[in-house]
Amino acid sequence: MTPQDKDIPISRAIGRFFGHLWNAAAKPAPPDRSTKTVSERTEEAPGEVDGRPVVFRRTTIEEIDFRPRDDA
Repeated sequence: MTPQDKDIPISRAIGRFFGHLWNAAAKPAPPDRSTKTVSERTEEAPGEVDGRPVVFRRTTIEEIDFRPRDDA
């Protein structure tokens, strides 16, 4: 921490803090493996809950994860 950093107002310090959090959350994570979707299946069934019509939906996604080789 430099002497200048001690002199900044608390509002700016809080802004910097949230700026760092925002930048970390907004950047995509570097891919360390690739994923291939093999199949996607959706099943729907009509139903009723508390006298109201609803649709029960189940989605199944099958994927293959290709991880880096351990060439140790």
